[in-house]
Amino acid sequence: MNEILEALEKTYGPQQATGPTDAYEMIVYLNCGYPASDAWCSKGFDVLKREVGLSPRELLAAPRAKLAKLLRLGGILPDQRAERLQEIARRVKGDYGGDLQAALTGCMQEEKQQPGRGVRAAKKILREFPVIGEPSAEKILLFSKLAPVAAVPSAFVEVPTRLWVGKPGKNYAADYRAARDTLSAGLAETLEARQRAYLLLKKHGQQTCKRSEPKCEICPLTGQCAYIQLQAADRHVV
Repeated sequence: MNEILEALEKTYGPQQATGPTDAYEMIVYLNCGYPASDAWCSKGFDVLKREVGLSPRELLAAPRAKLAKLLRLGGILPDQRAERLQEIARRVKGDYGGDLQAALTGCMQEEKQQPGRGVRAAKKILREFPVIGEPSAEKILLFSKLAPVAAVPSAFVEVPTRLWVGKPGKNYAADYRAARDTLSAGLAETLEARQRAYLLLKKHGQQTCKRSEPKCEICPLTGQCAYIQLQAADRHVV
């Protein structure tokens, strides 16, 4: 695994995360764009931060029509996203005293006493919010530096699956869990190692290992990729 990541870093260079690194702001960010790409989310998030602010108090004080107008820069369904942002703000203010990060940090205290329990509790809290499924919850824990979970880029689950298994299956959830288990077993249990792997696999999915038409002919991992090896074996079957 380290050899593969080194090859990816040599090809694409060191990668930097996009967007905020506070858990609450990461949830806001993911609801600022649709389709939820870095480009759309960044546009919506930046204008929201500049024109309204990000705190629960500021989001709840803003007229929903104003939020929707601003969020047009983040793509389609701005009215729905404006409604979701105020739902997020109400929940954080009402259920967590305006400080979601503190609530999640409390969960991590449980983790020290009983491994696994705190991460499960934190993911349960995060999944209460709009558009946050298990992949996004794990990304938030990793990049807000709350827990070194082996998160997998949700839009590029096929990348680790191709690299270490061969062919993606037909069930996204099963492929995600298998990819996460593979990364968890092969990476050091540190924030730095797992953030690096996440970002490099995401970049590889964006540039080369595309979902529908992977560019295997230019891939820097031809000697290590299980998918490429399977494809070659299939071509030689008589």
